[in-house]
Amino acid sequence: MLLASGSMTAAVDRLEKLGLVVRKASPSDRRARVVELTVEGKRLAASCFEQHAKDLEALMSALSEKEMEQLYGSLKKLGLLAAEKLDEEQTRVRSSQERATK
Repeated sequence: MLLASGSMTAAVDRLEKLGLVVRKASPSDRRARVVELTVEGKRLAASCFEQHAKDLEALMSALSEKEMEQLYGSLKKLGLLAAEKLDEEQTRVRSSQERATK
């Protein structure tokens, strides 16, 4: 779910006008809206990710095998830390929501 305000709302408005996203009512919160990619939005996102992967692969070719292994290890470490922080934040938000509904 995406809580939009200000410039985020304007960005979602533009994406919606382009037919890339749709706003839907949240099933759990009537005040909130869920922003979902349309079929065209998913196609465009996939195409962008594919091009991004090709660009990264071309850039990575400048690194030695050892440098790529070091970079991979560092990125994996950062990714695991980010996932841990996200889990902590989601747990904190759920706890706060549970306390608010009691």
